[in-house]
Amino acid sequence: MRAESLCAERRSPRHARPAFFGALLAGLLFPRFCDASAITHTEGKVLFLKFGSYTWGQVVRGQVVGPGDRIKTAASARATVTFDDDSRVELSPSTSFTMREASERATETRLDLGSLRAWIAKRRSRSFQVRTPTAVAAVRGTEFSVDVSAQGETRVQMFGGLLAVSDNRGNEVLIKDNQRVEVTAEGIGRVTEAPQGADQRGSRSARETARREVGLEMTKEEVQAAAALEQKNAVYQEGKALIDVNGKRVRVEEYIVRPAADQFKLVVLNERSDRFDYFFYHGTFNRALPDDMSTALRQVSGCIGAACDYFLLSYDTGRSNTIDKVVEAASGGHQVDVNHNGVAGDAVTAAFDPATDRWVSLTADQPFYQTLFNDYSIKFNDVTHQSWTASGLAPGGDIQNTTTHVTYTDVTTVQYEPSCAPPNCTYTEEGVLHQVVYAENAGGTIWEKYDNYIISDEGKIAKLSDFAGITSGAAYKTTLLNWNYQQIVTASEFGGRKIDLVVEPKIFIKSGLIP
Repeated sequence: MRAESLCAERRSPRHARPAFFGALLAGLLFPRFCDASAITHTEGKVLFLKFGSYTWGQVVRGQVVGPGDRIKTAASARATVTFDDDSRVELSPSTSFTMREASERATETRLDLGSLRAWIAKRRSRSFQVRTPTAVAAVRGTEFSVDVSAQGETRVQMFGGLLAVSDNRGNEVLIKDNQRVEVTAEGIGRVTEAPQGADQRGSRSARETARREVGLEMTKEEVQAAAALEQKNAVYQEGKALIDVNGKRVRVEEYIVRPAADQFKLVVLNERSDRFDYFFYHGTFNRALPDDMSTALRQVSGCIGAACDYFLLSYDTGRSNTIDKVVEAASGGHQVDVNHNGVAGDAVTAAFDPATDRWVSLTADQPFYQTLFNDYSIKFNDVTHQSWTASGLAPGGDIQNTTTHVTYTDVTTVQYEPSCAPPNCTYTEEGVLHQVVYAENAGGTIWEKYDNYIISDEGKIAKLSDFAGITSGAAYKTTLLNWNYQQIVTASEFGGRKIDLVVEPKIFIKSGLIP
């Protein structure tokens, strides 16, 4: 299975990707394991010692981490501990980590050796501390890293926010954005500025209003007529009939066209006897696409070692059942080496390598370039559920989570067990590839829900064992051709209706969207 693991369909603003691709290409084909405090991602040999036990065991993803529990990573291993508010701690190789306290009031951890990177949610109501043999780092809402040497010397680096660092003698300093400090047995050193690592690229405006083509607020007949025109110029085209997860026969049509030299558009049509659903994704790249579009589309998810030759400047998507709609749009796309831009939450530890046709682990010094967007929104029947807008930035300027130039609208928050219970909760059904992502506002009056399935042509839900042990691109794609992806979207604005989309993966493999 792929090494990358996420705990929600929509990531934080700095990780923004097209929601459909973020779901299909970067995780929704595989289960997520999220709990109050749980190990949600592992690479290599990771050992776990339960409090009160004397025997270390190989960790399993989804392992709940409670007070007193310990985690050790081997020389080439990594692990991620995720909390119920989507805060997370990423443990590097050769690291020894202990969860000292995990309560509604406070989270306290200990790092005896190695290094970690932490992203702490700004809405977090409880305190968060990392203790080392020589220091204590205390924070409320920030991004930072901590490194402990074999001699116990501690180095703390700040990426955004404010962090209090104290030594064993009671001395304390405050470090802020892009500052760092070292603490030894002798005490706290001098606060210094950390080098900047972000790669900033120019941005372009979103595409002009589309001509007559598949779009939103169209009848079934209008969509089919527009699709017939677009399909005459399709670069890739697929289709078949199958049974969905609810036992309904559905005819799936998919195609990719080039509306302009620097653009591509994916359209998915679903027709059942009693309903019609469709989806489109329209992306604008930084340059004209080559004749073989797969060369560019293969780079949508990011590039190892060097900036991508092709990357998205903007995109817009639409899902509809001809009555309800979900509209998502982003602009200001630019390439960033997310492993060296000084933002802990951006780091990528595993990616697909076309050279070896495998998913590989990335070391801390390996560059990985992804597209980040300065402006984003997602709306359900014109009601905003999440958005951000950057203003006052220099040309090509990048946003930071803490910048005053960004206005956020976060109406809904993803809900996790145990603070919620199925079916209105984020969880993975035991043993099969069915995952639910649920988000709501504080009063529960505005909400959204995604039911994600991997199904066969006969409507059978795939089991975890069907994808077990698959690490190479060729084996993954061969297996994936036997299955389909179904996403059922419901929301507070839909009046009890749903948008129900089934996708056949063949067109994604042929076009390079699944590398």
